[in-house]
Amino acid sequence: MQNTQVRLINRPLGLPKATDFVVDTQPFQSLGVNEIRVQNRFVSIDPAMRSWMAGGKSYINPVPVGAVMRALGTGVVIESRNPNYSVGEHLYTNLGIQEYALLTEEHLTKPDYGNKPYRIDPNLAPLPTYLSALGLPGMTAYFGLLRVGQIQAGETVLISAAAGGVGSLAGQIAKRFGCRVIGVTSTEEKCRLVEQEFGFDACLSYKSPTWRDELAALCLDGIHVFFDNVGGDVLNGALPLMARRGRVVISGAVSQYNNMQFMRGPANYLTLISTRARMEGFVGIDYYDEFADARTEIAGWIREGSIRSDVHLVTGRVDTFVTLLGQLFGGQNTGKLVLEIE
Repeated sequence: MQNTQVRLINRPLGLPKATDFVVDTQPFQSLGVNEIRVQNRFVSIDPAMRSWMAGGKSYINPVPVGAVMRALGTGVVIESRNPNYSVGEHLYTNLGIQEYALLTEEHLTKPDYGNKPYRIDPNLAPLPTYLSALGLPGMTAYFGLLRVGQIQAGETVLISAAAGGVGSLAGQIAKRFGCRVIGVTSTEEKCRLVEQEFGFDACLSYKSPTWRDELAALCLDGIHVFFDNVGGDVLNGALPLMARRGRVVISGAVSQYNNMQFMRGPANYLTLISTRARMEGFVGIDYYDEFADARTEIAGWIREGSIRSDVHLVTGRVDTFVTLLGQLFGGQNTGKLVLEIE
Protein backbone atom coordinates (compact mmCIF):
# COMPACT_ATOMS: atom_id res chain seq x y z
CA MET A 1 0.00 0.00 0.00
CA GLN A 2 0.97 3.63 -0.45
CA ASN A 3 0.53 6.86 1.48
CA THR A 4 -0.18 10.25 -0.11
CA GLN A 5 1.36 13.14 1.82
CA VAL A 6 1.63 16.93 1.64
CA ARG A 7 5.16 18.14 2.40
CA LEU A 8 6.41 21.67 3.04
CA ILE A 9 9.15 22.54 0.54
CA ASN A 10 9.45 26.34 1.00
CA ARG A 11 9.13 28.82 3.84
CA PRO A 12 6.18 30.86 2.50
CA LEU A 13 6.44 34.59 1.92
CA GLY A 14 3.01 36.01 2.58
CA LEU A 15 0.00 33.78 2.00
CA PRO A 16 1.10 30.15 1.46
CA LYS A 17 0.91 29.04 -2.17
CA ALA A 18 0.62 25.67 -3.86
CA THR A 19 4.30 25.96 -4.85
CA ASP A 20 5.27 25.95 -1.16
CA PHE A 21 4.15 22.32 -0.93
CA VAL A 22 4.59 19.08 -2.79
CA VAL A 23 2.16 16.19 -2.89
CA ASP A 24 3.92 12.85 -3.11
CA THR A 25 3.19 9.18 -2.59
CA GLN A 26 5.37 6.92 -0.48
CA PRO A 27 5.16 3.13 -0.01
CA PHE A 28 4.22 1.91 3.45
CA GLN A 29 7.14 1.36 5.81
CA SER A 30 7.15 -1.74 7.96
CA LEU A 31 6.23 -1.06 11.57
CA GLY A 32 8.99 -1.18 14.13
CA VAL A 33 8.64 -2.36 17.70
CA ASN A 34 6.05 -0.31 19.65
CA GLU A 35 4.91 1.57 16.53
CA ILE A 36 1.38 1.90 15.16
CA ARG A 37 -0.18 2.99 11.87
CA VAL A 38 -3.23 5.25 11.83
CA GLN A 39 -5.57 5.94 8.94
CA ASN A 40 -6.39 9.64 9.02
CA ARG A 41 -10.09 10.45 8.95
CA PHE A 42 -10.31 14.15 9.79
CA VAL A 43 -7.58 16.83 10.00
CA SER A 44 -7.80 20.30 11.47
CA ILE A 45 -7.02 23.36 9.31
CA ASP A 46 -5.73 26.03 11.71
CA PRO A 47 -4.47 29.64 11.49
CA ALA A 48 -1.49 28.55 13.60
CA MET A 49 -0.27 26.48 10.66
CA ARG A 50 1.08 29.67 9.13
CA SER A 51 3.43 30.25 12.06
CA TRP A 52 4.47 26.58 12.00
CA MET A 53 5.70 27.10 8.43
CA ALA A 54 7.87 30.08 9.39
CA GLY A 55 11.46 29.50 10.39
CA GLY A 56 11.61 31.78 13.42
CA LYS A 57 11.42 31.15 17.14
CA SER A 58 7.99 30.23 18.42
CA TYR A 59 6.22 28.15 21.07
CA ILE A 60 6.83 25.05 18.94
CA ASN A 61 9.56 24.06 16.51
CA PRO A 62 8.72 24.94 12.90
CA VAL A 63 7.82 22.25 10.42
CA PRO A 64 11.15 21.25 8.82
CA VAL A 65 11.43 21.91 5.10
CA GLY A 66 10.77 18.59 3.40
CA ALA A 67 8.64 17.23 6.23
CA VAL A 68 4.96 16.29 6.19
CA MET A 69 2.88 19.34 7.08
CA ARG A 70 1.87 19.26 10.73
CA ALA A 71 -1.84 18.92 11.52
CA LEU A 72 -3.91 17.70 14.42
CA GLY A 73 -6.34 15.01 13.40
CA THR A 74 -8.44 12.03 14.33
CA GLY A 75 -7.91 8.59 12.90
CA VAL A 76 -8.28 4.88 13.47
CA VAL A 77 -5.49 2.40 14.27
CA ILE A 78 -5.14 -0.08 11.39
CA GLU A 79 -1.87 -1.77 12.45
CA SER A 80 -0.18 -2.05 15.83
CA ARG A 81 3.02 -3.46 17.25
CA ASN A 82 2.42 -1.62 20.51
CA PRO A 83 0.66 -3.52 23.31
CA ASN A 84 -1.00 -0.32 24.53
CA TYR A 85 -2.86 0.33 21.26
CA SER A 86 -5.30 -1.96 19.50
CA VAL A 87 -6.50 -2.08 15.92
CA GLY A 88 -9.81 -0.25 15.64
CA GLU A 89 -9.13 2.35 18.34
CA HIS A 90 -9.76 5.99 17.43
CA LEU A 91 -7.06 8.52 18.33
CA TYR A 92 -6.65 12.31 18.41
CA THR A 93 -3.09 13.59 17.92
CA ASN A 94 -0.72 15.23 15.44
CA LEU A 95 -1.26 13.07 12.35
CA GLY A 96 -0.10 15.45 9.61
CA ILE A 97 -1.58 16.17 6.19
CA GLN A 98 -1.41 12.63 4.86
CA GLU A 99 -3.62 9.60 4.38
CA TYR A 100 -1.83 7.44 6.95
CA ALA A 101 0.45 8.28 9.88
CA LEU A 102 3.15 6.00 11.25
CA LEU A 103 3.44 6.88 14.94
CA THR A 104 6.75 5.97 16.53
CA GLU A 105 7.30 5.04 20.15
CA GLU A 106 8.59 8.58 20.76
CA HIS A 107 5.40 10.12 19.33
CA LEU A 108 3.30 7.83 21.52
CA THR A 109 5.14 8.62 24.77
CA LYS A 110 6.20 12.28 24.42
CA PRO A 111 3.80 15.16 23.83
CA ASP A 112 3.96 16.37 20.24
CA TYR A 113 2.50 19.86 20.04
CA GLY A 114 1.23 19.24 23.56
CA ASN A 115 -0.85 16.26 22.53
CA LYS A 116 -0.04 12.67 23.33
CA PRO A 117 -2.38 10.39 21.38
CA TYR A 118 -5.73 10.66 23.09
CA ARG A 119 -8.27 7.86 22.74
CA ILE A 120 -11.64 9.13 21.57
CA ASP A 121 -15.05 7.50 21.39
CA PRO A 122 -17.03 8.14 18.19
CA ASN A 123 -20.15 6.99 20.04
CA LEU A 124 -19.91 9.87 22.52
CA ALA A 125 -19.39 12.66 19.98
CA PRO A 126 -18.88 12.97 16.22
CA LEU A 127 -15.19 12.67 15.36
CA PRO A 128 -14.87 16.27 14.04
CA THR A 129 -16.03 17.52 17.46
CA TYR A 130 -12.71 16.30 18.85
CA LEU A 131 -11.03 18.84 16.54
CA SER A 132 -13.40 21.59 17.68
CA ALA A 133 -15.03 21.96 21.09
CA LEU A 134 -13.34 18.84 22.52
CA GLY A 135 -10.01 19.58 20.85
CA LEU A 136 -7.49 22.40 20.92
CA PRO A 137 -9.97 25.15 19.87
CA GLY A 138 -12.15 24.28 22.84
CA MET A 139 -9.17 24.10 25.19
CA THR A 140 -7.90 27.46 23.91
CA ALA A 141 -11.26 29.14 24.45
CA TYR A 142 -11.80 27.51 27.85
CA PHE A 143 -8.43 28.25 29.44
CA GLY A 144 -7.99 31.57 27.68
CA LEU A 145 -11.19 32.90 29.21
CA LEU A 146 -11.21 31.18 32.59
CA ARG A 147 -7.51 31.24 33.49
CA VAL A 148 -5.96 34.09 31.53
CA GLY A 149 -9.01 36.33 31.15
CA GLN A 150 -10.48 35.40 34.54
CA ILE A 151 -13.98 36.29 33.35
CA GLN A 152 -16.64 37.18 35.90
CA ALA A 153 -20.42 37.23 35.58
CA GLY A 154 -21.71 40.63 34.44
CA GLU A 155 -18.52 41.64 32.65
CA THR A 156 -18.40 42.75 29.02
CA VAL A 157 -16.32 40.37 26.90
CA LEU A 158 -15.20 41.20 23.35
CA ILE A 159 -14.32 38.34 21.00
CA SER A 160 -12.57 38.90 17.65
CA ALA A 161 -12.87 36.38 14.81
CA ALA A 162 -16.14 35.62 16.56
CA ALA A 163 -17.44 33.26 13.86
CA GLY A 164 -14.27 31.16 13.79
CA GLY A 165 -13.45 27.88 15.47
CA VAL A 166 -12.04 29.41 18.66
CA GLY A 167 -14.02 32.65 18.74
CA SER A 168 -17.44 31.04 18.41
CA LEU A 169 -16.66 28.72 21.32
CA ALA A 170 -15.17 31.50 23.44
CA GLY A 171 -18.30 33.60 23.06
CA GLN A 172 -20.57 30.73 24.06
CA ILE A 173 -18.44 29.90 27.09
CA ALA A 174 -18.44 33.55 28.20
CA LYS A 175 -22.24 33.65 27.86
CA ARG A 176 -22.53 30.50 29.92
CA PHE A 177 -20.61 32.21 32.72
CA GLY A 178 -22.98 35.17 32.72
CA CYS A 179 -20.99 37.67 30.67
CA ARG A 180 -22.25 40.18 28.12
CA VAL A 181 -20.57 39.16 24.86
CA ILE A 182 -19.80 41.27 21.80
CA GLY A 183 -18.26 39.80 18.67
CA VAL A 184 -16.20 41.26 15.84
CA THR A 185 -16.18 39.52 12.46
CA SER A 186 -15.45 40.33 8.81
CA THR A 187 -19.01 40.45 7.42
CA GLU A 188 -22.59 41.29 8.38
CA GLU A 189 -23.60 37.75 7.40
CA LYS A 190 -21.19 36.31 9.97
CA CYS A 191 -22.52 38.76 12.53
CA ARG A 192 -26.03 37.41 12.05
CA LEU A 193 -24.69 33.89 12.54
CA VAL A 194 -22.83 34.90 15.69
CA GLU A 195 -25.90 36.52 17.22
CA GLN A 196 -28.54 34.02 16.12
CA GLU A 197 -26.66 30.73 16.38
CA PHE A 198 -24.02 31.35 19.05
CA GLY A 199 -26.02 33.70 21.28
CA PHE A 200 -23.73 36.75 21.29
CA ASP A 201 -25.43 39.92 22.56
CA ALA A 202 -24.09 42.00 19.67
CA CYS A 203 -21.67 41.75 16.76
CA LEU A 204 -19.86 44.22 14.51
CA SER A 205 -18.14 43.92 11.15
CA TYR A 206 -14.70 45.52 11.20
CA LYS A 207 -15.21 46.38 7.54
CA SER A 208 -17.85 48.94 8.50
CA PRO A 209 -16.33 52.46 8.47
CA THR A 210 -18.08 53.22 11.76
CA TRP A 211 -17.28 50.00 13.63
CA ARG A 212 -15.08 51.72 16.23
CA ASP A 213 -17.79 54.24 17.08
CA GLU A 214 -20.36 51.43 17.24
CA LEU A 215 -18.10 49.44 19.56
CA ALA A 216 -17.59 52.45 21.83
CA ALA A 217 -21.37 52.93 22.04
CA LEU A 218 -21.80 49.28 23.04
CA CYS A 219 -19.07 49.48 25.70
CA LEU A 220 -19.86 52.61 27.69
CA ASP A 221 -18.50 50.96 30.83
CA GLY A 222 -15.49 49.58 28.99
CA ILE A 223 -14.37 46.14 27.84
CA HIS A 224 -13.46 43.96 30.79
CA VAL A 225 -11.98 41.09 28.75
CA PHE A 226 -10.89 41.17 25.12
CA PHE A 227 -10.22 37.70 23.70
CA ASP A 228 -8.25 38.54 20.56
CA ASN A 229 -7.67 36.19 17.65
CA VAL A 230 -6.99 38.86 15.02
CA GLY A 231 -4.54 41.58 16.11
CA GLY A 232 -3.81 44.56 13.85
CA ASP A 233 -6.55 47.17 13.45
CA VAL A 234 -9.04 45.22 15.57
CA LEU A 235 -6.64 45.17 18.51
CA ASN A 236 -5.90 48.86 18.04
CA GLY A 237 -9.61 49.65 18.00
CA ALA A 238 -10.29 47.80 21.24
CA LEU A 239 -7.39 48.94 23.42
CA PRO A 240 -8.69 52.50 24.10
CA LEU A 241 -11.99 51.00 25.28
CA MET A 242 -10.57 48.67 27.92
CA ALA A 243 -12.11 49.00 31.36
CA ARG A 244 -10.01 49.67 34.43
CA ARG A 245 -8.11 46.47 35.29
CA GLY A 246 -9.27 44.96 32.01
CA ARG A 247 -7.58 41.89 30.52
CA VAL A 248 -6.51 41.49 26.88
CA VAL A 249 -6.06 37.80 26.10
CA ILE A 250 -3.83 37.31 23.05
CA SER A 251 -4.94 34.01 21.53
CA GLY A 252 -3.75 34.72 17.99
CA ALA A 253 -3.28 37.34 15.29
CA VAL A 254 -4.68 35.95 12.07
CA SER A 255 -4.42 39.36 10.37
CA GLN A 256 -0.65 39.29 10.80
CA TYR A 257 0.34 35.66 10.16
CA ASN A 258 1.02 36.24 6.47
CA ASN A 259 3.17 39.28 7.21
CA MET A 260 5.52 37.76 9.76
CA GLN A 261 8.50 39.96 8.84
CA PHE A 262 6.61 43.24 9.14
CA MET A 263 3.90 42.59 11.70
CA ARG A 264 1.88 45.59 12.86
CA GLY A 265 1.89 45.88 16.60
CA PRO A 266 -0.55 47.80 18.79
CA ALA A 267 -0.16 51.52 18.13
CA ASN A 268 -1.84 52.67 21.33
CA TYR A 269 -0.65 50.23 23.97
CA LEU A 270 0.04 53.12 26.37
CA THR A 271 -3.67 53.10 27.15
CA LEU A 272 -2.87 50.00 29.21
CA ILE A 273 -1.13 52.32 31.67
CA SER A 274 -4.06 54.65 32.26
CA THR A 275 -6.56 51.79 32.50
CA ARG A 276 -4.22 49.56 34.52
CA ALA A 277 -5.17 46.84 32.07
CA ARG A 278 -2.92 43.94 31.14
CA MET A 279 -2.25 42.17 27.86
CA GLU A 280 -1.13 38.54 28.06
CA GLY A 281 -0.33 35.96 25.44
CA PHE A 282 -0.85 32.26 25.97
CA VAL A 283 -0.92 28.93 24.15
CA GLY A 284 -3.64 26.38 24.82
CA ILE A 285 -1.16 23.55 25.33
CA ASP A 286 0.16 25.36 28.43
CA TYR A 287 -2.72 23.62 30.20
CA TYR A 288 -2.25 20.18 28.66
CA ASP A 289 -2.34 18.36 32.00
CA GLU A 290 -5.86 19.71 32.59
CA PHE A 291 -7.28 18.93 29.16
CA ALA A 292 -9.09 15.76 30.26
CA ASP A 293 -11.08 17.57 32.96
CA ALA A 294 -11.87 20.44 30.60
CA ARG A 295 -13.07 18.02 27.90
CA THR A 296 -15.39 16.36 30.39
CA GLU A 297 -16.88 19.70 31.40
CA ILE A 298 -17.30 20.95 27.83
CA ALA A 299 -18.85 17.63 26.76
CA GLY A 300 -21.43 18.14 29.51
CA TRP A 301 -22.23 21.62 28.21
CA ILE A 302 -22.72 20.20 24.71
CA ARG A 303 -25.09 17.53 26.03
CA GLU A 304 -27.15 20.08 27.95
CA GLY A 305 -27.31 22.33 24.89
CA SER A 306 -25.52 25.41 26.28
CA ILE A 307 -22.55 25.04 23.90
CA ARG A 308 -22.71 24.26 20.21
CA SER A 309 -19.70 22.85 18.36
CA ASP A 310 -19.77 24.39 14.88
CA VAL A 311 -17.67 22.53 12.29
CA HIS A 312 -17.14 23.63 8.68
CA LEU A 313 -16.52 20.21 7.15
CA VAL A 314 -15.01 19.78 3.69
CA THR A 315 -14.49 16.36 2.13
CA GLY A 316 -11.55 15.91 -0.23
CA ARG A 317 -8.14 14.44 -0.90
CA VAL A 318 -5.12 15.50 1.12
CA ASP A 319 -4.08 17.98 -1.59
CA THR A 320 -7.30 19.91 -0.84
CA PHE A 321 -5.34 21.27 2.14
CA VAL A 322 -3.72 24.13 0.20
CA THR A 323 -7.06 25.40 -1.09
CA LEU A 324 -8.59 25.22 2.38
CA LEU A 325 -5.68 27.15 3.86
CA GLY A 326 -6.42 29.97 1.41
CA GLN A 327 -10.10 29.88 2.35
CA LEU A 328 -9.19 30.05 6.04
CA PHE A 329 -7.08 33.18 5.68
CA GLY A 330 -9.64 34.64 3.29
CA GLY A 331 -12.27 34.39 6.01
CA GLN A 332 -14.50 32.14 3.94
CA ASN A 333 -15.27 29.63 6.69
CA THR A 334 -17.41 29.78 9.79
CA GLY A 335 -16.72 27.58 12.78
CA LYS A 336 -13.88 25.08 12.86
CA LEU A 337 -12.50 24.22 9.42
CA VAL A 338 -11.92 20.47 9.11
CA LEU A 339 -10.86 18.33 6.15
CA GLU A 340 -12.43 14.90 5.90
CA ILE A 341 -9.94 12.79 3.95
CA GLU A 342 -11.51 10.73 1.19
